[in-house]
Amino acid sequence: MAPVLVFAALAAWALSSPVGASPDDDFHLTSIWCATGNSDYCAPSGDDGTRLVPPAVANPACFAYDAEKSAGCQNRLDFTAGATKETERGNFAGGYPVVYYGAMSMFVGPDVHASAFVMRIVNIALFVGIGVVLYLLLPAARRQILIWQWALTTVPLGLFVLASNNPSSWAVMGIGYGWLALLGYYESRGRRRIGLGALYLLGAVMASGSRSDATVLFIVATCAAVVLSAQRSRQFALLSLLPAAGLAICAFLFRASRSVDAVAGGVADQLGLGVILQRIAYNLTEVPSIWTGIFGQSWGLGWLDTSMPAVVWVSCLAALIGAGFVAARASSARKSVVVFLGATALALIPVTLLVLAGNDVGDNYQPRYLLPLIVVFVGAVFFTPAAQSVRLSRAQTWSIIIALSIAQFIALYLNTRRYVTGIDALSPDLDAGREWWWNLVITPNVVWIAGSLCFAAALAMLLSSARMTETRASGTQAAEIAVPQRGIRGL
Repeated sequence: MAPVLVFAALAAWALSSPVGASPDDDFHLTSIWCATGNSDYCAPSGDDGTRLVPPAVANPACFAYDAEKSAGCQNRLDFTAGATKETERGNFAGGYPVVYYGAMSMFVGPDVHASAFVMRIVNIALFVGIGVVLYLLLPAARRQILIWQWALTTVPLGLFVLASNNPSSWAVMGIGYGWLALLGYYESRGRRRIGLGALYLLGAVMASGSRSDATVLFIVATCAAVVLSAQRSRQFALLSLLPAAGLAICAFLFRASRSVDAVAGGVADQLGLGVILQRIAYNLTEVPSIWTGIFGQSWGLGWLDTSMPAVVWVSCLAALIGAGFVAARASSARKSVVVFLGATALALIPVTLLVLAGNDVGDNYQPRYLLPLIVVFVGAVFFTPAAQSVRLSRAQTWSIIIALSIAQFIALYLNTRRYVTGIDALSPDLDAGREWWWNLVITPNVVWIAGSLCFAAALAMLLSSARMTETRASGTQAAEIAVPQRGIRGL
């Protein structure tokens, strides 16, 4: 039942925003349409740097950057006609990997509205489907990691991204699922091990095939799973051929996308070492805002223009901190090393990329880029050695359920309101004064309420299940996990 509820909740988020609502959607939609190889959808313009695509693909975000402007401006766009518009916004030079665009291009049709929505549903189905398979294959003692890492990191940004047309959806899925599949691969046997290995490789393709920067994050996530599972044995060395293959896939897709040439040369333009060091210091002090940005603090949804009130990000952050402190009590030296290195990576990766590009926090680096690694970091916090388990009380569990449900309820309302009427409308009735909506019988109010109820019910079922797993794990984990948690001296 829980997977159905998760699917329904994400479908509500898919309906809460129009075509072109996620960042740079004009670029990504054009890249998808041009990946079809069909001149009816994307035709040469006579200029290698431009293409001819439907106007609704080239310029769908007429509402971008102005939260008081509804998506009603799309009413003047023809989402089905054969007219075209020239655009330079697309993956024409190969700066992005082509796997995501190629996969989504299979769902392109004459109706831009319908095509974009089908792609969102496909992404949601992938998230739910892979999650179900991973849950069934993982050792029972590791299933709590799967539940907690997603529950604590997806409101509101994760929900928005996973239900969007943005390639970041695949980056989040590929890394968030891939690292845990590898962890389970080392700790399982037989067909379970084969299945988990396949999921890890799938994660490598999804991550590196969607965003080039996701390749770096996937490598970090792979290292986390390897360190947590490492032992001095010939079997471990042989098993580690799989992550080696995964990293080879990442390297191939990274090189194929010409991403090496895409790194900006901002450092070369700086005045000197002093300026560079100053920029490093500033970014290090401000980088936590990127972390909390996944909860809506200082960073809006969509084109960064849909702000969240403090109750959203405070509730989500409180839930994460509260559960994290409980999980941290189940510790080991090895886990501590991984968590420390993970926190370091969360700081240094964005700072390094910002400095290389000559930017500061707030410019050209968004929380969605780092979200996959935050998911892994939270998962690592919930990792437990064989003799321990994470134990939250019933009151603690329900406090988290209530906090996250309230945050999601408010976030979904505001995201829907922003496009239906503009954020300047104050009515709690989303149907009142409606300026934009999908050509559907169901109304914005129905989507909001039903989606929120499905989210709360799914969360209650999953976290209650995780709590029961935590209780059982304390007596069974050591016997269930095939690879012993020892081997590297001192860890």
